[in-house]
Amino acid sequence: MVDEGRASLQDAALYSAMWGGAEKLFSIVSVEDFDPGEYQHLAGILERGYAEFGGELAMYAQQEAIRLGSPSMSFIGKITSAGFGGSPVYYGERLREASVRRATEAAVARAMQAIQSSPSSSTYDIIDRLRDDLETVPGPSMQNDDTWTLDDLMSIDIDEEPFNIPGMLRRNERLVLTGTEGGGKSVFVYQMLTGAAFGVDTFNLERHEPKRVLFIDVENNDVQARQNLDKIVPTLIEMASDVKPEWRSMKRRVVNLIDTRDKADILRRVVHYNPDILYMGTAYKLTDVTDDTHRAVRAIQSTVDRIRAEIGCTVIVEHHAGHGFQNDRNNMRPEGSSYWLRWPDFGYGMVPLSDNDGRLMRLKAWRGDRATGREFPAAVKQGKIFPWQSVSTDEWEALYSHKHDKD
Repeated sequence: MVDEGRASLQDAALYSAMWGGAEKLFSIVSVEDFDPGEYQHLAGILERGYAEFGGELAMYAQQEAIRLGSPSMSFIGKITSAGFGGSPVYYGERLREASVRRATEAAVARAMQAIQSSPSSSTYDIIDRLRDDLETVPGPSMQNDDTWTLDDLMSIDIDEEPFNIPGMLRRNERLVLTGTEGGGKSVFVYQMLTGAAFGVDTFNLERHEPKRVLFIDVENNDVQARQNLDKIVPTLIEMASDVKPEWRSMKRRVVNLIDTRDKADILRRVVHYNPDILYMGTAYKLTDVTDDTHRAVRAIQSTVDRIRAEIGCTVIVEHHAGHGFQNDRNNMRPEGSSYWLRWPDFGYGMVPLSDNDGRLMRLKAWRGDRATGREFPAAVKQGKIFPWQSVSTDEWEALYSHKHDKD
C-alpha cells in the first residue's frame, strides 16, 4: 500500500532539488532516505548532478533517466511540474525524520518477531541484532547544529596530531594509494604498516612507538597475505624482538559497504579494535559491483569518515589507477568516480618505470597534499633489507631524474 503522505513529501523534496535546492537537500538527507525504485533512482541522479554541475537539474535529470532507463519519463514529468513552494531544508528535515521513524519501527518489529517466533533464541543475540539495526538508523538533521564563535576557536589549544607513519601520515589523515595491478602496492603497504606495528620505520630503519594496525584486505587471500609477510616479518622480529605487535587482519574477504547492515558490521568491528592505522582495499571490492560508481565511492568515503569521527585513526585506501584522462600525466588518478579526487588528504600513485636496474617505482602525487612538511619518498626501489627501499628527493635528483622525469 502506497503511503500518500510520504510519496507527496518525497515528490516535494525531489522537486526542490531539481530546481536549485540540491545542495541544501542533500546536506540533510541521503539517497537511501527515499523509497527504493524510481524515487531512489531520481535522487541518485540529482545528487550526482549537483556534485558535477550544481544549479537547476531538470534537463540533466531527463537526459540521465533516458540514458539509464529509470525513472520513467512520466515520473520525471510528475516531479518536474509538481510546483511545491516549500524550502528544501523543510522537506529534507521532514523526510529525514520520517526515515528515522520508519527504520526504527522496522528494527523493533524485527526484534519482536524474533522473540515471538524463536523462543529458544538467545535474548542477547536478539539485542545485539537490534543494536546493530539501530546503529544504521539515519542521524538527525544538523541544520540547527551548534556553531563555533571566534572566541571558541581562538581559545582552542592546538596540539599537533602525532605521526602514525613517521614523517608521512598523522593521526586522522587519509591516503589513497593507486597503482597498476601487480605493481607492488600491496607489498608496499604491508611493509609500511607491519613495520608500524613493530615500531620500525622500514624506510629509514629508525624505531618509534609501535602502533595498532588493522587490515581490511579484500584483495589478498590468506596465502597471499602470508607470502607478503614472509618478506617482511622475519627481519622485523630481528630488529624489534622486544615488541609484541598489535597487528590484525579481518578474515572477511567479501564486503559490501553499500549495504547498511554490512556497513554497520564493519564499523562495529573496526571501532571495537580501535586501530591507530586502518588499511582498506582494494577499493573496487569494498562494494558490490555496480554501474553507479559515485554511490560506491560515497559508501566507502562515508564509512571511512565515520570511523575517523569515532576513533581518529589514520586510513590508507588502496585503489587501482584509471587509464588516464585530461591533466593526468602519469595515469595514476583513481579509477572510477571523480569523487576520489576531492576527498583524501593525500593521493599518491606508484608509477612503474622502465630501463632500470631492478625494480623502481616513482611515487607521484595525483592531487595536492592538504598538509605541508611531509617526507613521502620520491620513489621506492628494490631493497636489500625489506622489499622496498625509499629513494629520497635528493637521491632521485642525483641518480634518476635525468632518465625518468620525462616518463
